[in-house]
Amino acid sequence: MKRYVLKRLIQSIVVMFIMSICSFALINAAPGEPAAAIYGGQMDKLTQAEKDRINENLGLNQPVIIRYGNWLAEVSHGNFGYSYANGQNVGKMIKERMPNTMTLFLSSFILTVILAIAVGLFAGLHPDSMVDRVITIISITLNGIPSVLVGIILILLFSVALGWLPSSGVTSMFSDTLKDRIIHLILPTVTVMFSHIGSFSRFIQEGMKEELDSYYVYVARANHMSKWDIYRGAMKNALVPFVNYVGTHVPSFFSGFVVIETVFAYPGLGNMIVNAIPVKDYPVLMGGILVTGIVVIISMLLVDLIDLALNPKLRKAVTR
Repeated sequence: MKRYVLKRLIQSIVVMFIMSICSFALINAAPGEPAAAIYGGQMDKLTQAEKDRINENLGLNQPVIIRYGNWLAEVSHGNFGYSYANGQNVGKMIKERMPNTMTLFLSSFILTVILAIAVGLFAGLHPDSMVDRVITIISITLNGIPSVLVGIILILLFSVALGWLPSSGVTSMFSDTLKDRIIHLILPTVTVMFSHIGSFSRFIQEGMKEELDSYYVYVARANHMSKWDIYRGAMKNALVPFVNYVGTHVPSFFSGFVVIETVFAYPGLGNMIVNAIPVKDYPVLMGGILVTGIVVIISMLLVDLIDLALNPKLRKAVTR
């Protein structure tokens, strides 16, 4: 067990290192000038010599590998640098926005899993029924709807037409209560849930139907075992692979936040990264991507450990 955990930790560190290299290379290869984040529309008025001097002051005249090494050395000491656009400390920007993104992630993730399990099990317990067919159609439909479209529809309906819920931010201008934060969280959370609940519930639904059609269930019924005991055993077996399935979708949750936080003007890491892309604000981009990647990798590692705790076959294979 300890060897498995250590192996996964080492793999996670290697993945984070490779991710940082790829991100740094792609950002530097993108067209545009980082100095535009500082000077904006004034860039066109600068001479080439002035642009070269700005790049030299920012250290952008050095080879990419040298710049990456310098950046990695600073980050290893907790220094993410300063934003080209506003001069703010990137570490402070991340610290301010991280709780918002994590709140959105945890609320949407937990609610999606709970609702998907309830719907999937209910449909799976009624195979080939009208309920099963309706839930299947709804699940497939939800999988095909882009999260951007869902977000826009929810804003138009509940914010513009009905005026029930706010369409942006995390708090109102003159209010910062828990109730106010929850109200602002509803639409982004529901949008994220729409993007994943279809596939999650479908996985549980099919898993439950497969378990109820398995040989051990026929034997249990032949031995007059109670329905509840049969269903309980089938539910447990259907949920074990679901844990692993959920873990593989953690990255898609966070990648979706880039779009959803932008649609709702939600001040999280995704929104910060999107705003930094047009002006090539390197420190903000790299800091945001790195921290998001670390959170994703840690989340997937935790899911792996939960899967290990719930899956006897996996534990047996690991301890060999």
